[in-house]
Amino acid sequence: MIDTHCHLDSQEFEIDRKEVIERALSNGVEYIIVPSIDTSNIEKVVNLANEYEPIYCAVGIHPHNANEYNSEVEHRLELILEHKSNKIVAIGEIGLDYYYNFAPKEVQLEIFRAQLKLAKKFQLPAIIHNRDSNDDLIKVLEEEQDGSLKFVLHCFSQNQDFLNRALELNGYVSFTGNITFKNNKFSSIVAQVPDDRFFLETDAPFMTPVPFRGKRNEPSLIKLVAERVAEIKSLQINKVIQMTTSNAKKFFNLFLVFLLLFVPFSLFSQEEDIEEGSSYKKVLGIGTNLGFNTLVVFQSWTENLAKKERNSAYEGKFFWGANLNFSPIDFNINRLEFTYTLDRRYTDTVYKDLSYIYRTLSFSSLFLINPSMRVNFYGGGGLTYIFNSFNLGHPYRDFKSSLGANFCVGFLINIPIQGVGLFAINGEWLMIFDLSNYKGIYDVELKRNVDAYYYYSQPRLLVTWYPEFFNKLR
Repeated sequence: MIDTHCHLDSQEFEIDRKEVIERALSNGVEYIIVPSIDTSNIEKVVNLANEYEPIYCAVGIHPHNANEYNSEVEHRLELILEHKSNKIVAIGEIGLDYYYNFAPKEVQLEIFRAQLKLAKKFQLPAIIHNRDSNDDLIKVLEEEQDGSLKFVLHCFSQNQDFLNRALELNGYVSFTGNITFKNNKFSSIVAQVPDDRFFLETDAPFMTPVPFRGKRNEPSLIKLVAERVAEIKSLQINKVIQMTTSNAKKFFNLFLVFLLLFVPFSLFSQEEDIEEGSSYKKVLGIGTNLGFNTLVVFQSWTENLAKKERNSAYEGKFFWGANLNFSPIDFNINRLEFTYTLDRRYTDTVYKDLSYIYRTLSFSSLFLINPSMRVNFYGGGGLTYIFNSFNLGHPYRDFKSSLGANFCVGFLINIPIQGVGLFAINGEWLMIFDLSNYKGIYDVELKRNVDAYYYYSQPRLLVTWYPEFFNKLR
């Protein structure tokens, strides 16, 4: 889950902020987005995001504090955004508030429009506050929407007509604890909003959901909001978590942000939900490999003082193998594998004693583009140790074991089975480049010594099992 709006920098969390974050993570919250509201806490939310791995932030001036906004503040925001940390994912919290009117309407409108322009300039989405200002707010959005503006109306509590107009402008909405209140009038809105256009939030320390209303709100309670959405939309809770998490990641560009900030052995794991009722935290898996191994040889030699070369590819040989997978985070799979090829079809009149065995031991790190979806696409790379490489048409006694670099691209399909675990089926193309240059190898066909480079092409199928006792069903 992602808490897309939480004022974790506020005074209410000064005493136990670290414990609040840990409690959120242990309750399935993956990321928390903290917006600024005035000039005094812009740096605070940025520092908070830099201090805690699962925290991201937005920078902006709330309409309550519109009087603080001036050219100096705007320049300050631009400097922060020009040299921005990748942890800044939005402009916010900005908008209009005619309920309290802490700043004149004309000032609010001017500042709101100025910050929307900042959002477009720096290609960031806007987190928008709206209270009793429907007409003016939608008018500004209509005027500023030029196809590049992304925005979300946080803590959405408006009517169906306003929702429709916001959706027409390519807007999103997010729901908080107010939808759990007994006297709320938003159930019909929640039911009507498209599945791909809304998020979850807490707006902590405010808007505490039932049954904790009246107490301090915090990110760990966001699941109560998800449960209420699931009830209204007649969906399973895991489906709501999956789609809102996916929506938020796309909206805030958290896929790209995460890759830029990737720490290979991060302790923070994403909750993965594959389909209704089947959400796994994928950590440790074992699997098998099946495929074909084709050897491509690049040869060069000198003949009559002239440099000559040729390339040749040898028939693909069937191989099998086993692998061990570790996923410290949902975007990454680290794979250790062993493969084995025994070509019993090859016959050789010179080296009959050779068994033509080809084996590899590889470590690869894979990076997934869309890990929260049922079908994933990935790319990766690593190192391969190649040993006993006597087969595939090159049975040379002096062919030594060597080190190679591997690169792969592929797709992955997740198939969860209740009570058993998660099965991941990979279709993949792995390429292994031998890093050695084999000099002076005698080629029987050429009847001369050649220098050779080797490349192995492996189209393959992998099936990995993530047992339920290692990878808990949520």
